[in-house]
Amino acid sequence: MNEDTDTVTLPPPVHNAGNDAAKTSGEEADDNCFTRRMTAAGAIRIENDDKLRGVPIYYEARGQWYSADGRGGFAKITDSTAKTLVAEYGFNKNMKDAQGNTPAERELVWLTQNNRVAFAGALAGYPAGLHEAGGIRFLVTESPAFINPVPGKCDTIRLLVESLFFDEQHDQKTFFYLWASESYAAFHRRLAEKETDKFRHCPALAIFGERGCGKSALIDLILTPLFGGRKADPMNYLRDPKFNKDLFAASLLTLDDKGASANLAERRQRGEGIKDLIWKPEQRMEGKGVDAVNLRPFWRLVIAGNDDDSGLQVCPALSPGLYDKLLILRAQPADGLPTTHEENDAWAAKIRAELPAFAAWLLAYRPPEGITLDPRTRVANFQHPQIVSALRELQPEMRLLELIDTLGLIDADAPLWEGRATEFERAMRAKDNEGLLARIFVTGTSAGRMLSELARNLPERVKRTDRDGQSYYRVFKAK
Repeated sequence: MNEDTDTVTLPPPVHNAGNDAAKTSGEEADDNCFTRRMTAAGAIRIENDDKLRGVPIYYEARGQWYSADGRGGFAKITDSTAKTLVAEYGFNKNMKDAQGNTPAERELVWLTQNNRVAFAGALAGYPAGLHEAGGIRFLVTESPAFINPVPGKCDTIRLLVESLFFDEQHDQKTFFYLWASESYAAFHRRLAEKETDKFRHCPALAIFGERGCGKSALIDLILTPLFGGRKADPMNYLRDPKFNKDLFAASLLTLDDKGASANLAERRQRGEGIKDLIWKPEQRMEGKGVDAVNLRPFWRLVIAGNDDDSGLQVCPALSPGLYDKLLILRAQPADGLPTTHEENDAWAAKIRAELPAFAAWLLAYRPPEGITLDPRTRVANFQHPQIVSALRELQPEMRLLELIDTLGLIDADAPLWEGRATEFERAMRAKDNEGLLARIFVTGTSAGRMLSELARNLPERVKRTDRDGQSYYRVFKAK
């Protein structure tokens, strides 16, 4: 093979004792015809392939054609339409060659081999067009809605944000602005500067407050349009991580407290799922009836719920591994919220008009001096202590810790209690005259599991050590 032209160099005619005749002229013509039409690798040859490379028609791996739609995106087309479009670029679709193929048919074969993509569709954080990441070529069929930043006033938006997160003891508005500015700057770079190859770690934003305080308005009127105008709910995927294709078109993933399970095992699983969603650059997209493909969407996750026991259930069970992956803010009723439908329409219109100015303000935002930023996320790590305390109360190991103190596990003159989980359960039951532990020690392994959770989350109260293949726990008094 000639490497420069990728053509086949034919061997000389083969002679043997029984047949000294060379190939006929017809056989040589057939071989030459093959090398003109096909490469050794089985790819079709086109004499004017430079012309064909400019044809905006792509073939998705599952057998679907896409072409430019005249509005900056791409739309599905049939085989017949694809042939018609190729003909419009000068490739005849009626005149057949000696092999029975028209030029347009041969061009379509060339396109299936050269303009083939593993995925075609909307993809979070990508403008419409052909992209490649992780060795995979894919076609983004439509761009997200993009707000062009324009400096100006955004007083209505800032009043909503700063009153919603006002707290006398914690500078929550700064924590929100750090998260929003870093997230929007990354999104802006992808759309405005085509910087789609860089992944930015960012924690999920969790907001808890009373009903009607303004958190839904923040998500629907401000965050959703800032991040492309689409949002998706990943709750079903977090419960059963199978089909998730619907998530890949939206840059903003939102979880709310509607139907959130109080099951602790599910909440722990939710935490692991959230870490995967926001911390892994590459995500496996699976749709029903199609092959899975690995893509790199731009996602930001917002969790919102009321600050009662039911609303807090949407939050994953807290663990040390979630500290830098979950920014938890406490919301209070925001100032300036509308009270009638007429007021709401005018207020929402004012917010929409201020979005370009707010986008510009976020791009210009800089962290205040003295604040500590996580080096990976460039966002401050913060979890509001009041919300954290309420979340801890939803975890049975925290109720167990409370009973350790109220039942007096540790003698007054002793600094700590030490032993195995079975010994701990026996000692606690001996002090429980009211059956308070009946709903906590529900299985034979409950005590050990809860002590291990306490050792992970509150090492100042419980420490775990292994001796001769068994776990021992040291339980300390509250300081």
